[in-house]
Amino acid sequence: MAVAHLLCGPSLAGKSTVAEQIARVTGAVVLSADAVNAERGLPFGAEGLPESVWAETLRILLDRVHTHARSGHSVVVDDTQCYRWLRDRYRSACIASGLKPTLLLLSPPQHVLYERHAHARLNASREVLSLERLADHLARFERPGEDEHATDVSSAEALDAYLRVVQEAKVRRDA
Repeated sequence: MAVAHLLCGPSLAGKSTVAEQIARVTGAVVLSADAVNAERGLPFGAEGLPESVWAETLRILLDRVHTHARSGHSVVVDDTQCYRWLRDRYRSACIASGLKPTLLLLSPPQHVLYERHAHARLNASREVLSLERLADHLARFERPGEDEHATDVSSAEALDAYLRVVQEAKVRRDA
């Protein structure tokens, strides 16, 4: 069965890096909310735009989940999934498409996120939210509840353990 690796974590948590690692190990296709917004010509994080902009980004991502699932491909969804309703929507769409959803949490301490933000702004190494928008995003972020069975892959050791498990499962499926 194809898998949907659903990344959940605030901005600057390391989701894109983890998405690439999972894709490399599993062959899954990375679907990125930031990439969809960039394709649409939107500012990073769609900052300052109405919620309807994010609704369209979500629609596009879910369409891509369905498309890849129909082709039998696993996916990695690189999005904050900062609200419970959003995670539920992704999970439902994955199940309806025949994908097994797995929620992966990246949860570095807030001071680390602010340090990454300052470093990125200072070095212009990547686009980031404004400081005000980042603070609002972190204040509104809904951490997954126990009933969501998220796997915390915030540490290198936890991520390595998860990647070993998915790699072993892939080898068994391919055998």
